[in-house]
Formats: sequence, C-alpha cells, structure tokens
Amino acid sequence: MNQLPVIFKCSHHRKGNSDLAADLFLKGIRSAGGDAEIITLGDMDFRHCIGCLKCRTAENNLCIFAEKDGAQELYKKIIFAPFSFFSAPIYFYHLPSRLKTFIDRGQWAFEASTGKSGIITDLPARPAYACLVAGRPKGDKLFEGAELSLKFFLRFFKAELQPALTFRGIDEPQDLHKQIEKCATISRAGKQAWHRMINNDR
Repeated sequence: MNQLPVIFKCSHHRKGNSDLAADLFLKGIRSAGGDAEIITLGDMDFRHCIGCLKCRTAENNLCIFAEKDGAQELYKKIIFAPFSFFSAPIYFYHLPSRLKTFIDRGQWAFEASTGKSGIITDLPARPAYACLVAGRPKGDKLFEGAELSLKFFLRFFKAELQPALTFRGIDEPQDLHKQIEKCATISRAGKQAWHRMINNDR
C-alpha cells in the first residue's frame, strides 16, 4: 500500500509555533517535489488506554476501542507511511496530553510487535522525525522525556526516531516565525527527509 508521509500537528491550539514547524517541514518536502498528509492531532478526541491488556490476546492485538474512535486509523497512517513527522510544544518537560494519550493507546502495537502479528512484524524499518518547541529557555533535560517517549512509541511501528529538532525560548505565538534561520532549518529537514526516502527507494 502506497501512502504519503504523515505529519502530526500535536499542539492543543492552532497557528502556534509547533503548527508552523509542521507547515515548514511540509514546505521542505514540497520543495523537493514531494508531498505529505497533515493530521491535526490536537483537534481530535479519542479514548485513553485503560490498562485492560485485552490487546495482548485479541485478534491482531487490536485495542478494545479500535472501532469506537479514530485512533486506529491514525496508527495505520504511521504503519503505511514511508516516514512520519511529529511537531509538538513542550509542556512541563513533556509532550502535550493529546499526543501522550495517543502514545499510551499504542500499547496494542507493542503487543503486536513482540508477538506474531504480521501487522507489525512484517513492516520494513522506516525513519521518523520530530520538532519540539519549548517556551522555557533553559533546562538540561528539557526535551529528554519527550524524545524518549516518542522514540520507543515509534519503535512499536518499526519507525526509528532521528535526533529531534529542538528549540528553546519559543513562547509567544509568532516567536518561531521571526527566527528565519530556525525556519530554514525545519524546511531543510523536510527536504532532506524526502530525498532520503527517494534514495532508499532506488
């Protein structure tokens, strides 16, 4: 199944700095002749994991909520995308709650990846990318928890998180827009991601 790369906007509000980062990454992809699908995760609502572990024994390890909200369709996009990109603000040294809920619901994929379900075990390895934006200007481990959560969540889908783009002191809604070099870095990352995908296909 052929599918475009998927870009997740993970902020709880629109048109902020992390939304801009997602748009810039897409701009870079398009400058290389590609395209991607944008998912506005912050606008979506789905149930949280209740720790029932029924996914451990269910057919294809599916969550009991798989047919009750839209989360499963989003996991499919990660599964079939040649690469994915997550753009998120940092709240209290971590990811925003909608993204964290999405990660927690990914327990089914962990069960599938450690079992015999072909949904995950037959997948090829693919890269994943992220941009994390923090209002706080300092903190040695400001992005550490967020990167670790994303890294191991994405491994459930055989997607390997590359070193994230991280920006500090980006707080007001237009702060990133005003910093031309940072914007160029994000666009360049999108362009490079597309080129890597094309080169790997040859």
